[in-house]
Order: sequence, then C-alpha cells, then structure tokens
Amino acid sequence: MKTRLESQNFLTLDGARGVGAMLVVLGHSAMFWPGFPTLPLVPLVDIFFILSGFVLAFAYEPRFDRGMSARQFLLARVVRLYPLYILGILMGTIVHLYAYYGDSPDTSLSDLLLNSAPAFFMVPWMDPNSEYIYAANVPAWTLFFELVINLVYILIYPYIRRTSGLLVVLAISIAMFLAMAFHYDTTDLGSRWTEFWGGFGRVSCTFFAGVLIYRLMGKPKETSSRRSLISIPLILLLVLYGFDVPEPLFLIRSIILVTLVGPILLWLYLIVQPPRWLSSTFATLGGMSYALYILHYPVYETVKRIAWKYPVIIETPALGSFIVLAVSMAISFVAWQWYDEPVRAKVNKWLKERRKRSAATNMTKAAEGATVSRSR
Repeated sequence: MKTRLESQNFLTLDGARGVGAMLVVLGHSAMFWPGFPTLPLVPLVDIFFILSGFVLAFAYEPRFDRGMSARQFLLARVVRLYPLYILGILMGTIVHLYAYYGDSPDTSLSDLLLNSAPAFFMVPWMDPNSEYIYAANVPAWTLFFELVINLVYILIYPYIRRTSGLLVVLAISIAMFLAMAFHYDTTDLGSRWTEFWGGFGRVSCTFFAGVLIYRLMGKPKETSSRRSLISIPLILLLVLYGFDVPEPLFLIRSIILVTLVGPILLWLYLIVQPPRWLSSTFATLGGMSYALYILHYPVYETVKRIAWKYPVIIETPALGSFIVLAVSMAISFVAWQWYDEPVRAKVNKWLKERRKRSAATNMTKAAEGATVSRSR
C-alpha cells in the first residue's frame, strides 16, 4: 500500500529528509573526528525547516480554510513530535548524567536532574555546564523552534492567507535573520544560549520560505527524464557549497546557503522523481528520518566516550563516524517502527474517540435544551 507521501509524489522529499538526517549525523561526528569529510550542518538543518514549511502548508492550509483551530493544529503537531522527542531527551539525559557529568565532583545528581527536567516539557533551561539550550539532547533545539513557528503560523494565517501577506511576513523574517546573522557573525543560530534569540529569525525565514514555495508550486508533479537530467548539474553545483571558503567570505557563504540554496534544493526535490526501484528505500528513509535526527546525538556521545578506550576508533575517523551512523540508524528504525508509529496511532485513536464522545454529549445537551424550550 502506498504511503500518503508516496501517493502525492513526495518520494524525493522522503529521500531528501533521510539523506539530510544522515548528513547531520556525520556532521556531528566530524566535530569529534575532524578528519572525516562532510558537508557543514548549515544549511542541512535549515532545509528541514524549509521542508517543514512546505509539507505543513500542503497538509494543513486546506484544513485551516475549513476552520481548524489553533488548538487542534498544535495538538496534532505535539502528537507528531513528542513521542520521539521524549525518547531522545530520556536517552540524552541518561548519557548526559552518567557519562558526560560522571567525572565532575562539583555537580550533584539533584542539580543535574533539575537542569534536565524542563527539557521533558520542551522548555529550554540554562544549564551551567553546557552552552546549549538543550544540554540533554542538543538537536532538540530545533523541535522547540518548530513548535514556536507552528504556533506563529496558525495565529497569523488569516493575515497570510493571501500570498501578498505571506511575502510581507517572509520579507520581515529575512530582514530579521540577516540582522541576527551579522550581529552574531554566524548563521548557526538558535542552538546555543549566546545566539538563542537569533534562532527566531533563522527559523521563521526558512519556514515561511517553504510555505511560499508551496503556494507557488503546489503539489509536486511528475517530470520527464530529460528535465531530471537537467537538474543533476544544479545538484552538483549546490554540493560544491559544502567546501570551505576563506574566512572573510564564510558568513556570506552561510547566508547564501540558508536563503537561496535551501529553497532551490526544495524546488529540485519537487521536480525530480526517483526511479521506481528506489521508491521503497526513499519511503523508509523519510519515515525514519525524524527518529534518526532526534536520537542520534546520545548515540554519538556514547560512542565518543567509548572511543577513548579504543585508539583504533580515535585514529580512524571513518570508522568512528560509520559506527555512530550505523548504530543510530538501527536504533532509529526500531524506534520508528515499534515505538513512534504505534504510540501515535493509539494517541490519535484515543483523541478521535474523545472527540466523538464530546460531539455526542453536545448533541444530547442540545436535544435536551430544545425539549425544555418546547415544553415551555
């Protein structure tokens, strides 16, 4: 049976999410094994926000027009994000407490638990031992900003329902992002306390760019092989942006990656369809991409600490990175298939039954009220 994304010609987006998550894993691994070549994390994370804007606009704007409330939308987003988020925080907290802080005599277990507890409720907390807003699981910062921008999206939707209004919001978001990027001298905004406020500009810029692309292009369409072949040089050209540039041009390169290359990549994803023999692989990569993204960092931290005991892992960057990626993908696949999907299915079933009971109760009350009115 075809998945919803597959039936809507979103297979390339599935594959892009999966490959993007794998590159994020390798990018984090490169921080410990700097000899392993990889693309920079910017704009990989930003592409996820662009994809999010596009997919959410495709999936929910028709529902907004039919009267879907902000509460219903946010509840749907929490149900989608929270199960794997909480698993990642739990895994990260265990690793963080016993591996990362285990050798620190100045930090008590109670203090560590107090600093980690807010993360379970998606609340950033200032941890004196970490520069990141989510010390328990660093990539979780994107989930915080994702929910924030989702809330902004539904609240301002009446004003951006027309594309002209969306263009105004996008222009403001780009201006905010550029101001923050030059102020902090980086586009890697949002994950650390030192650049926390810059995350709002970064996320709003990329998210609403994805929404605009949906408005302009709509549902992906099948393309001819010739058109797909024309896209290949463009993809190769974009990959070249992953190589280093002189220091004075680094910020400009990063800004171009976020504001231009990311949207162009999304456009390519929409016009290029994979061959049929890759369809199931792309669907699987897309399905497990969120689990891979949010669960890999605790695995990375664990492998990093084990590596100190085995010099061959330290001395072989490719081996260390491969171990992190392989273990992360295995755990992510299991978590996606046997935890995330079953949990969300049960929660959605419970919510559906609750809505039915609520509707039945309201109908009963209305009928009773009408009866009382007629008796009078």
